[in-house]
Amino acid sequence: MADMTETNVRTGRRKSTDDEVHSHIGGRLKAYYDQVLTQPVPDRFEDLLRQLDKQSDSSNGQEHS
Repeated sequence: MADMTETNVRTGRRKSTDDEVHSHIGGRLKAYYDQVLTQPVPDRFEDLLRQLDKQSDSSNGQEHS
């Protein structure tokens, strides 16, 4: 038979609440991450990536137009 002392009842309630909080936080973080993934890459980042590609290609002896 389960021991339902006051301490066990409070601990069970706390664990349930902790699980709910963790679930809520996890859901919010996932929603935020999904939103970030749908944002376009800023033009400045694209320019920097192109510059890095050119540097990499020229150091390897290749040229792209």
